[in-house]
Amino acid sequence: MENPHGTDRAVLDSRLFTELTAQLGLGLVNIKPTSGSTNTELAQLAGNGEAGHLSVYFTEHQQAGKGRLGREWVTPAGSSLTVSVLAVPGPSFPAESLSWYTMLAALAWSRAAENIGGVPLGIKWPNDLLAGEQKVCGILAQMVPTGNGYGVVVGTGINVNQNRDELPVPTATSLRLAGAQNLDRTELLAEYLKQFAALDQGFRRVGGFAQMPLPGNNGKSLRQLVSDKLATLGHEVRVEFPDGSTLVGNAVELGADGSLVLEYGTGQRKHVMAGDVHHVRRADGKYA
Repeated sequence: MENPHGTDRAVLDSRLFTELTAQLGLGLVNIKPTSGSTNTELAQLAGNGEAGHLSVYFTEHQQAGKGRLGREWVTPAGSSLTVSVLAVPGPSFPAESLSWYTMLAALAWSRAAENIGGVPLGIKWPNDLLAGEQKVCGILAQMVPTGNGYGVVVGTGINVNQNRDELPVPTATSLRLAGAQNLDRTELLAEYLKQFAALDQGFRRVGGFAQMPLPGNNGKSLRQLVSDKLATLGHEVRVEFPDGSTLVGNAVELGADGSLVLEYGTGQRKHVMAGDVHHVRRADGKYA
């Protein structure tokens, strides 16, 4: 039976990643036809000392992936890009700065989607990418012990060429549906890895300080670069905290520690470090 998606779902071209390994200084590169979870498998390799800085694990078909709060992440074969990258910035790197790698990855995918597909994406704090107000990419990071200090495995899953009926929920979309001009998954993944490696190099060069200007980014820090793409800013949002409580307020700033700063009530401010964030939809169907 002919593939209705044509070359959009062609297998990834592994030859390009052989070239990128030398060009970007990648570590171990694993390409698997199927995987239970790229994050889990790369974390195991890191823990066993088999994977070092900028090791990459990606699959054509993830079958048992998890998003935040344990939500299932399963992708039809060849329809998405599911990739995990291990960052091990070294024992002198501040452990608290590892949390910035979630937004570093979001920024890298935002640049890749625009450079290759011509689709601008916004970051929804703390770990999603949006095309308009619909989710196109989810990110899950986990700290892992390595022989060179703690590292972080950053897993991303981006919807590339799904049609509407292939998406799990009405609030999701794909680069295809968002009007991408190029759906070549090999090119998209290669550009993501280039952007991730460049941002990682700059972040390590400034010692993991998100307030310091990153080399080659027009004098902007990682915090500023993420803020420029943070679609959550300016929205009225509802935050659901892990303990079950909620808070509604205006998202006014990305904190120096990566928190989302909410203003609520009579001008009180709260730094949100963890929680499920929902952009509030007004009665007219638009977002506040």
